[in-house]
Amino acid sequence: MLGGHQAKAMPEEIVGDMRIKRIDALITGEGETRCAALLEDYRRRSELPGVWHREEGQTRRSLAQACENSGQWTAPDINSLPFVDRRYFSQDPFAAEDGRIEANLVGSRGCPYDCSFCGAAKSANPDITVRTRTPQNILEEMFRLSDQFDVRAFRFVDDLFLASPTFMKNCLGEFVRQGIGNRFVWDATGRINVLSRAPEPLLDLIREAGCREVALGIESGNERVLKYIDKHIGPEMTLKAVDRLTARGINVKGYVIMGFPTESERELRDTHRHVEELWRIADRNPGSFRCSVFEFRPYPGTPEWKRLLATGKYRPDQLLNYDHVDLTDGGASRAMLERDEFNFSVGLQFGEASLVTVRSLLRDLTMKQQQRRERRINAFATAEPTLV
Repeated sequence: MLGGHQAKAMPEEIVGDMRIKRIDALITGEGETRCAALLEDYRRRSELPGVWHREEGQTRRSLAQACENSGQWTAPDINSLPFVDRRYFSQDPFAAEDGRIEANLVGSRGCPYDCSFCGAAKSANPDITVRTRTPQNILEEMFRLSDQFDVRAFRFVDDLFLASPTFMKNCLGEFVRQGIGNRFVWDATGRINVLSRAPEPLLDLIREAGCREVALGIESGNERVLKYIDKHIGPEMTLKAVDRLTARGINVKGYVIMGFPTESERELRDTHRHVEELWRIADRNPGSFRCSVFEFRPYPGTPEWKRLLATGKYRPDQLLNYDHVDLTDGGASRAMLERDEFNFSVGLQFGEASLVTVRSLLRDLTMKQQQRRERRINAFATAEPTLV
């Protein structure tokens, strides 16, 4: 049984790939209810919407797109779904570096944005509506995880937990009323365009509700590139958002991508300088900024994937030719070893800068980030204890 962004983007190619010896079902879209139904009786696959399978060597697609109660299959009520049974997870909850037991949560589904490189882009997921769980539903799962596993830290891994001011006011207001900030810490993703313009009381509420770190999709430090990828932000917005959050003692993690299609070497170096400026801003505030840098790689179904294929320069098999890239200098660079699992590429130069240049700047930022992390750890370790 298969699912995920790639399965959704190219189901016919995957089901028809005979190197995969057996495929009983490929489910496109939100799969919980259909997965459960197929586990009870896989012969129902022709009755359920958005299910592909292989039969007698032929690719079959369910034609039940308008079946009875199709909404319960393709867009289930996320507040009525049972909580994930963590006993089946080997690494969640887990013991974090700070000694807390930490767990991942999802507070919402869908994304209203269409960033060209992202598998969650709205044009790649027209069937996924933006829905948020109620504060009560989220809190119930948090308290249950606390009772069952002594979880004291949570990471909201959905695309945009801190993206809607209305949701933030309702949810975080309830967090404050329930004393979440006094019991737990939590991290979440956010939108730079929202947080850079948010009123001061809303940012104060984020901190009061227990937020430890906000992850932001920075992607680039160049205005033109940000417009090209349809990010709806500019470099000045990022500087402002990071300053406002770190001034309140909220840490920020920034995701950066290097080597975008059409990106010039000057624009690539703008991103390098942008990250260094964000470090300088955070250094004067109580909160910290850390960056996580990736080489651009195309994902099927995304707007960028379609744009690259439309140029006629690339074939799908080239864009899917993911391979490992050693950025560790044969293991000599300890800073890069920790990120080794993320270092993969299709080996193609999409922008003006060569892959050697892209990887050199990526390595430089990553190593500087590791050095900053080590200095911070050492500073805490050598700090004089404070008597209270």
